[in-house]
Amino acid sequence: MQIFYFVSEDVIKRSKTIFAVSVSEESEFAVYLTNDTKYELWVLDFYSGPERINVSVKKDSHTAFEDTFILMHPEGDYLPYHPDFTVKENGTYQVHMKPLDSGDVRIGIRKIHGFSTSFI
Repeated sequence: MQIFYFVSEDVIKRSKTIFAVSVSEESEFAVYLTNDTKYELWVLDFYSGPERINVSVKKDSHTAFEDTFILMHPEGDYLPYHPDFTVKENGTYQVHMKPLDSGDVRIGIRKIHGFSTSFI
């Protein structure tokens, strides 16, 4: 995934990157997220990375997102592709990443503007 594509998607979707990090080993980061907001997870660069990585976004007992990204999918794109999620309450969430193979991978979280869960 090229960084240029990621930045152009920010403009097209009216989104804002709120978090991005490269990992090569199991890591955990704190990210402040707000309810009534839609977020997307992106794998930004994985060409020298692991084949799979577990990613979860949690606060206390609430799991906002949890899945295993398959980065070397035969069709070319990683799966799940740009999954979105929302959170139940404002606060600091733990983003846990665990590569299941060796290599570096860059993961980002975007806030999608113009989305509100209050209309659902």
